[in-house]
Amino acid sequence: MPKYEEQIADRSIWLSATPTPLTAALPFHVREAGHFIARKGYEITRNTHNSYLLLFTVSGMGTVISGGTELLAKSQNAIIIDCHIPHRYFASDAGWEFYWIHFNGAMAKEFYDILYSGTVKSVAVNDANKMLSLIGDIMGLAEKNDILSSLEISSHIHGIFNITVASLLESEQIRHNGQYYQYIKTAVDFIHENYTQSITVDDIINKLHISKFHFIRLFRRTVGTTPYNYIMAYRINESKILLRNTDKPISEIAELCGFSDTSNFIRQFKKHCSEKPTAYRRDFTLYTNQKTGEL
Repeated sequence: MPKYEEQIADRSIWLSATPTPLTAALPFHVREAGHFIARKGYEITRNTHNSYLLLFTVSGMGTVISGGTELLAKSQNAIIIDCHIPHRYFASDAGWEFYWIHFNGAMAKEFYDILYSGTVKSVAVNDANKMLSLIGDIMGLAEKNDILSSLEISSHIHGIFNITVASLLESEQIRHNGQYYQYIKTAVDFIHENYTQSITVDDIINKLHISKFHFIRLFRRTVGTTPYNYIMAYRINESKILLRNTDKPISEIAELCGFSDTSNFIRQFKKHCSEKPTAYRRDFTLYTNQKTGEL
């Protein structure tokens, strides 16, 4: 028996999946997956591997080292690592039972970056049963390799990220006595109430009394974008309502939505919507006329 096989129990499972070109274009796809019961001495060390890796511990404990960060893989904890950088994981004691999924996809890096704002972390999953259900479904679908199974797998990996991100944010909230959400709520409320004015990040900071660096990092971590981009997107959204429902001049809409001048409004609108405000208004006017039967 090969040495590697001696280090996992006979009832361990290892599945392989080779994506088709269509499957590989999906947001996520599985390359390999398994359910291991590792003995003392089990260890994997790689400099690089073309995938991301989910490790979800059922019982026992392992140790994961990724990019120089060492983590404990405890029961009901999930760790997702970027295998493109050096990594190592091993059984900390006999009987480390865990599920693992090597995955890739068009959205793998983006979701990984959403999960970890910097350093990789071990996440205590707040809905372990749901996590196990998703992983079990993926294991059952991995070898089918048809389009419906591939779509379900992609959706399930998305669900795994949702659970992991929610669990991580919840633990951060608890660790900081719930202040994070209050900071963000105060900032968002301030933007919604004052977007028509010339507001800056410094104006928001003055309401919160935290450092600018910490606030921007926290805002991006929770909302998914920078405060500046959020302000701009909110102004664009409000301008769309006016473009659809009024015949106000573009210059007036720009002013009502907090833009410094009309040219800046047009430039920002095109950047966010890939068309000018006049084209957006025209498209919706045509749609409305068709709905009412007017030409």
